[in-house]
Order: sequence, then C-alpha cells, then structure tokens
Amino acid sequence: MSQLKCSQQQEPSNDQDPTKQKAATTLIRSSITLDELLEILDDLFCEYEVHENPETNFCGIACDLFDTEFVILPWGPGPFYDNFTFEAIRNPELDPETMCTQFNLRHGFAIATPLDLNEDDEDETSDIVIAIRRIVSIEGGVTNEFLKNTIQLWAGMLLHSLGFFEGPAVEVEEE
Repeated sequence: MSQLKCSQQQEPSNDQDPTKQKAATTLIRSSITLDELLEILDDLFCEYEVHENPETNFCGIACDLFDTEFVILPWGPGPFYDNFTFEAIRNPELDPETMCTQFNLRHGFAIATPLDLNEDDEDETSDIVIAIRRIVSIEGGVTNEFLKNTIQLWAGMLLHSLGFFEGPAVEVEEE
C-alpha cells in the first residue's frame, strides 16, 4: 500500500518554545484496505454490511447513511483498493430516460442511467430502475478526510434526490 506522510510544521509564536512544538501529520493514501475503509464508515456512523467472495477476493459494502441506502464497490480483488464505484438504485415514478436526463443535467457529481433488471431473462417483461453511480479514484493520493467528505456528499446528494425520482408532489382535493 502506498502512503505518504506530510508533516506540516506550525509557525512558532513569540510565546511558544519551538522545542515543544508538535508537527501535525496528515496521512495521504493512494490505496486503502477494506478494514481502513470500514474505519472511515464507522467514523461517519454509517451502518453497513460487507459482502465478500472468498474465492475471488471481490467485495461490496451495503451502506445506510442518513437513512439513504447505497453500495460501495471496490474495484478488483483486495487487499488494496484504489478505485471504487458508489451506486444506488431508485424506482422511477415517471419516464426513466427523461428522469435520468434531468438528473444528469442537475447533478454533476453522479450519473443516472436506466437499468433493466430483467435484461438477461428470457421473458419479455422489463423491470426498469434507475442506477445512480459515482466513480471515486484515490490513485493520486487523498486523505481520510477527503474520503469521509466524499461519502457524506454522496449520501447527501442521494437524500436530496429522493423526491426527484418519486415524482412531483400531488395535491389531493377533498370534496
């Protein structure tokens, strides 16, 4: 695993003894293990369930943050990961293609695409949902704080878009 430690020295003030100053250390990582990613989710108080395939070393993490469900899919076999896909599935109340287009015009942080859950089945029925995806790469080096903020932004964007995929509010007139 590639990790860099950047030390940032504080400027001495007139009332501080320079021999007693502490260097602030920031960990910059270009890959992360599953356990390290789970620590970040724990810091966010995110509920999660890990699904691992011991034969292939591939895994997925089903998450619930801010009452918003999504999955984190690390790319490739472990133990070190440098790319992830964040994904959430929504049921469209209106035309899925139109909704995806409108979503993509509003949100530059993620991409929404229609997905047929019965695409591989032999029957003619289709069950269209909307898959919202975000690719996250840490190859260039990021901090844990960056990963925390990215996950929070992702969950917040999903929470904000819930009403969008459920369609407009309908007013009911009482007689």
